[in-house]
Amino acid sequence: IKLMPVHQTFVTQLLQIYHGGKPAATGSIDLPSIDQVKFLCDVGLGPIAFQVYGEEFRQSDPTLFSVLQSADLTTRVIYGLLEKAAVEFAGELQSANVVPTFLKGISTSEEFYTPPYLRLMSDIDILIKRSEVNLVMEKVADLGYVITDEQWRMYRKHGAHHLPEARHPETGVTIEVHTALFASTEFYSGECVFKPDNITGQMVEFDYRGSRVARFTPEFQFIYTLSKWSVDEGWAVKLTSINDTIHILKQYELEFDWATLSNWFAASPHLCPTAAALLHYLEQANIVTIPSQLHEALAGADRKLGSRKSKLLTWLLHTYPFNARDKYYSGFERWCAHSLWLYLTNPNSRDLGIPGARLRRFYLSALNGKSNPFRRVVPRLNALVYRIRNK
Repeated sequence: IKLMPVHQTFVTQLLQIYHGGKPAATGSIDLPSIDQVKFLCDVGLGPIAFQVYGEEFRQSDPTLFSVLQSADLTTRVIYGLLEKAAVEFAGELQSANVVPTFLKGISTSEEFYTPPYLRLMSDIDILIKRSEVNLVMEKVADLGYVITDEQWRMYRKHGAHHLPEARHPETGVTIEVHTALFASTEFYSGECVFKPDNITGQMVEFDYRGSRVARFTPEFQFIYTLSKWSVDEGWAVKLTSINDTIHILKQYELEFDWATLSNWFAASPHLCPTAAALLHYLEQANIVTIPSQLHEALAGADRKLGSRKSKLLTWLLHTYPFNARDKYYSGFERWCAHSLWLYLTNPNSRDLGIPGARLRRFYLSALNGKSNPFRRVVPRLNALVYRIRNK
């Protein structure tokens, strides 16, 4: 693997300007190309790109201005539908004495983004107690949402941490009800920081349009967002989660309970490599400045990662989420990159174990995963035979 030096990409440039709080200065930056603009829109950063580059494109490229303006307007409409549904759902749950914890975009959009619609969302995620599942799902049905999976009552036996998504047939809004933060097969599910007792202690109630709901404390929101992004199959295109992480760190670094965070990092061996790799990359890209307390908390992870593994993780970040090669990667390519990322962020991983780990992932994915590597063999063989016959 050719290790690429860390330098600015069109993605890091956007995030750097956005978090600097000023629009792009005329003539001081490289404006993104049409393909780069489409990529930013596809990964949920279209409205932010419009905020940063809109005026520049209005004057220099009306076509790209229209593309970003369309992404901005579309996101406003989607957010409006989701917000209205969340208000209605939260009110319905309050009448049943259920206080849901908002997760992901519905939580971070309100707390960190101005205006909130800049945080693109695709659905509404909430966390409830397992004892509340039947009651909450009755409320979901009462509001007109439909669950197509008729076996949803068996979700726990399948190791799922959330119920099948419920979709409203008229608005298209989907709600995903969680009873845990990670699936039982994901290694974060075994970390003590994500045990139910600790999660419950990290919930803070607040008023959401007249209803009682909860969100996580800044410290817990920070590590949950990092961890969830790291294990998500869409790791390479979840730029919204990376942006959430940046927002949380910038807004709360002076208020963080660093003793608690340090204890969590020390007790969570899988968390440290992920945090160290991403935050060091963001610092080198001049997007964040890691506080000294966080440097100290991650010092142990840096020593365990070693130079070679750190470079590989940097290369993966630079190539895929931050798209240094300016390329659209196939689902299979992203899956391969993510499988390597998961192995390298495992504190017990070794260089010599990479081939074996990749083969195990290929085998498991062939059995029950979304990306079956063997499906690619036959088309490639057919293409090879075709080329041979036509020579």
